[in-house]
Amino acid sequence: MSRISSSVLPRFALTLLLGVGLALVAIVGWAQTAQGFLEPKGTLVIVGGGDTPPDVDRRFVELAGGAGKARIALLPMALRNNDEEAREVTADLERLGAKVELINMSARGARFASTAKRLEKFTGFWFLGGDQSRLSGILVDSPALDAIVRRYQEGAVIGGTSAGAAVMSGVMLTGRYRVEQPPGDVEMFNIGRGMKEVTKGFDFIKGAIIDQHFDTRPRYNRLLSAVLDHPQLLGVGIDEQTALIVRPDGIWEVQGKYYVKIFDARFARVVDDEGPMARASDIRMHILPAGSTFDVERNKVRFLGD
Repeated sequence: MSRISSSVLPRFALTLLLGVGLALVAIVGWAQTAQGFLEPKGTLVIVGGGDTPPDVDRRFVELAGGAGKARIALLPMALRNNDEEAREVTADLERLGAKVELINMSARGARFASTAKRLEKFTGFWFLGGDQSRLSGILVDSPALDAIVRRYQEGAVIGGTSAGAAVMSGVMLTGRYRVEQPPGDVEMFNIGRGMKEVTKGFDFIKGAIIDQHFDTRPRYNRLLSAVLDHPQLLGVGIDEQTALIVRPDGIWEVQGKYYVKIFDARFARVVDDEGPMARASDIRMHILPAGSTFDVERNKVRFLGD
């Protein structure tokens, strides 16, 4: 029987320990990625609709790599007839030095491995407005969305406006009522639990539910109704021509012309009954103009100049 010399044993033991350590790191890393625990290196640029301010477009292109390096996938599926808006957004981004490619796909196409492969080359992704249910119906639980998520985790910037904003949260408002309502615009005055229909969104922004066009449409009660149904989530209402920037460090930042409003019912008293009218107390609200930041983990707001 051959013997291992005493000089070889320490090296052998060290190699064995190193191998075991690397295997454990790989297993933990795989588990974290599979469960979505890894913090993304990318940034979200979530616009409430209307005209996207030029400074927000510039920020988006810079985050995607800057002039000459930014490669943007423009995703127009929320709107059936999207040619005009797609041309306008393409022109705006190309003026800033980005290379833009229109990627239009069906639900079937989103399941192709070739589609997912094609998306891996982009440094930024922009979702146009329209109907967020079309976006979620095409991309949720698809290899194409998995590819975009991976690119976001690796550092790509994800942006969207209007429907492209609503779909950013995991719980997504469809805009439809879950229960039958009387005629007329009851959305302006009715707050009720179980009223608003939600479905699965892209889940890029954690712990929140997004609503858009918040200054021009009667959506305070719509978002409040959704928050009362999901009090563990922050309700985020984004005005038109305004962006919520979700940075890799977890800080939310407001950029643009108007406001982001945040409803926080995480510590509120919400009466859980079957009545048509909501009952709740101690809901907090933050009104954040451009230049404001919100530290979600510490629940701390800083205004420009603080």
